[in-house]
Amino acid sequence: MTETTYRHPSDGESIKAFIKETPLFKNRSEGEFSRLYDLCQERQYDQGVLIADARKKREGILLITSGLAEVYAAGFRNEREVLEFAGPGEIVGLASISTMLKPTDEPVHTVEILALETTQGLFIPYSVLQELWGEPSVQQYFLEKAIFRLQDVYQSLTEQMQQAGWIEQQKQVFQRVQDMMSSPLLTVSADSTIEEGISFMARHELSAAVFVKNDIPYIVSMREVMKAIAEKVPLTAQLSEIGQECAVIKRSAFYYDALAVFQMKGDLRHIVVLDERERPIGMLTLSDALKQRHRSIQHLMKEIQSVDPSSLKKLSEDLKKMASQLIVERASIRMLSSAMTPLFDQLTGKLLNDAVRNIGEPPCEFAFYQMGSAGRGEQFQMTDQDHFLVFERNGEKEKAYFEKLGTEITSLLERAGFRLCDGDMMVSNPMWRGSVTDWQQRIRRWALRSTPQNILYAYNFFAMRWLYGSAEVHHAFMQGLKKELDHSGVLLRQMAEEIKTAPIPSIDHRIRSFILREGKVIDLKKQVLFPFHHALQISSIRAGILEGSTAERIANLTEKGKIEEDADLKESIDFILSLNLQRKQEGTSEVRPDQLTSREKALLSKSLETLRNFQQAAVRGMGV
Repeated sequence: MTETTYRHPSDGESIKAFIKETPLFKNRSEGEFSRLYDLCQERQYDQGVLIADARKKREGILLITSGLAEVYAAGFRNEREVLEFAGPGEIVGLASISTMLKPTDEPVHTVEILALETTQGLFIPYSVLQELWGEPSVQQYFLEKAIFRLQDVYQSLTEQMQQAGWIEQQKQVFQRVQDMMSSPLLTVSADSTIEEGISFMARHELSAAVFVKNDIPYIVSMREVMKAIAEKVPLTAQLSEIGQECAVIKRSAFYYDALAVFQMKGDLRHIVVLDERERPIGMLTLSDALKQRHRSIQHLMKEIQSVDPSSLKKLSEDLKKMASQLIVERASIRMLSSAMTPLFDQLTGKLLNDAVRNIGEPPCEFAFYQMGSAGRGEQFQMTDQDHFLVFERNGEKEKAYFEKLGTEITSLLERAGFRLCDGDMMVSNPMWRGSVTDWQQRIRRWALRSTPQNILYAYNFFAMRWLYGSAEVHHAFMQGLKKELDHSGVLLRQMAEEIKTAPIPSIDHRIRSFILREGKVIDLKKQVLFPFHHALQISSIRAGILEGSTAERIANLTEKGKIEEDADLKESIDFILSLNLQRKQEGTSEVRPDQLTSREKALLSKSLETLRNFQQAAVRGMGV
């Protein structure tokens, strides 16, 4: 007996009402419709279950009435090539009709169909199709379905082959992890102190230290060390107090397997490599993986370290070419961010060092923060400047020094290719520099005078990411901000009120004809990305997360239990960012859903729904 993966839906009337209006059943008498419908079967497939298995014989087709299904080619090592998505009004199992028209014992099913979300529909057996097949309107219906399906599949395959760079990159795609990793794996004792860990990394020129506890490898990168220092954790504390469980991969895995692991988490930089007995034997870093894809990235890092005024223009052009190359090759958003953000950060840090050297030693410690796309870790190209300064104290001597430093920083960044901010939100503007106390007072003023301009300032300010300078100043700044926000909850409420007036739009992939007729236009930047990022800021601030990239904020919210699952959210924002980047190459941020493939349309619809739900939850959380 064949195992079923579906169940009978609780609401069959909605399926019947939908089916009655489809071309296969429309305009039939009530008696004829009831007779045919009774020969079919209402089905519901829960999220994640197979609708059709490539190994099993097909007995009919499924006309989807709600939900979303993914059609993919099941291949070697369980890798999948997605061919298309099918939503309400679409048929899955279309190709299997060939076995009805020309019966054969040969296996012809090369695809599988998976329910991406709870999917309902009507299963129509071949016996019913055969009865209807002679009708010209039915033949016309299936002909149109086949033509448009073929177009979508060709488009999907072309996109995926372009993205893989199949012919030129197949050698490196099938390269093994063991050929790229650093080995042997150098480890420290689990009871080593943070200070000993830092010495270990410095001695071996490593960017992270690994220790093994109960046969599980843990990692402490410089990111964890800096965070611990900022939080006043003593250097005598054990590494195990700040260590994170490592991402792992088998040494026999392929290059593209490693890329997939890095892409699963935007801030991942290290993967521990295991042998066949699950023992850690080596380390694979993001730079190792990127080196295989673009060796010139390593050259750019060296070029940044040695850049001077005479070579700054050339370096700027090289960075732009690298970003353009990755975009043209359709690198994933996470890979693009992982490649370009560290390069831009490294260049900015180098120019900050140069600015301090040019102006002279500062009279007190300070910290430099990025805002905007750079602050969100979404600086895929050289964007305009958005940044601010925080320093320990603000006397006359400090004001004079940081005025000069702010002007020098802005000038150097402009010469490097980072355009001046149209809104003048830069450290050269006295409004975007000040002491910890100055910034607390500034936040208070924004809260008391909730003008549209002040709300805009707040949104940009809270898209912050600490990049350079004193950890002590950074810690004091964060503590001061938290203290001020505890007493200025009105600011968050005002931000939430503003968000409520700009809901993320939606498109209904369930009614294709409606979309085509409406000709809807969506501005991805203004109508989707800005509202989502603003909602993320509010949710993060309420959870005590005041800085970090988009990926880091989502991960922290998940860790704190503020959101249940971050995979859909990350995939949705990645898709919107990718689509926006494609449109940006054409000089716009607008997209017309009716000009997208059915696959892109379904992804857009699902992504908008996910981001809209998150936005609404953020607003509800503020009681607005």
